Amino acid sequence: MPAISIKNINKTYIDQDGNEVQALHDINLDVAEGEFVCIVGPSGCGKSTLLEIVAGLLDATSGEVLLDGQPVHGTSRDIGVVFQDASLFPWRTVRKNVAFGLEIAGVPKEEREERLKRYISMVSLNGFENKYPAQLSGGMRQRAGIARTLAMNPKVILMDEPFSAVDHLTKCTLQEELINIRQAENKT
Repeated sequence: MPAISIKNINKTYIDQDGNEVQALHDINLDVAEGEFVCIVGPSGCGKSTLLEIVAGLLDATSGEVLLDGQPVHGTSRDIGVVFQDASLFPWRTVRKNVAFGLEIAGVPKEEREERLKRYISMVSLNGFENKYPAQLSGGMRQRAGIARTLAMNPKVILMDEPFSAVDHLTKCTLQEELINIRQAENKT
């Protein structure tokens, strides 16, 4: 059974003039557990829309998404998302942004601290744990967003151009780390 099964997904929007715009038409895709898939295409072709539907953040007009054979209705701790924009809470430090989901999930403090240390280090933000998003570069904010997602240990990680605000060297390092995580922890 595929980890993710996208079946006949369609998404239609109504534009500001009242016209229907078909963003996605009859999309079908199966992604095996542990598989690494890239969806490529020009701007505006529906890549982000598809990821938002798979993540349970947006409803499809028709069709369905299955995670381990179960329909996706809304968000799930089993699906982590990294957006183009890090979307950090401006009133929380890097450490507290990364810890946010872990706190909500009730992860014990000792385990939470281990994960914070591991993923903050992985994205090279040591020394910036107590800085607020406004005190960071765009790339650093993005790395904090990546750490926040990875710390939750989801089965599936969806990424929508996560390295667009990151410098080339950091991009290469993070790509290597994500490949290692996927292989070591069988992430999809």
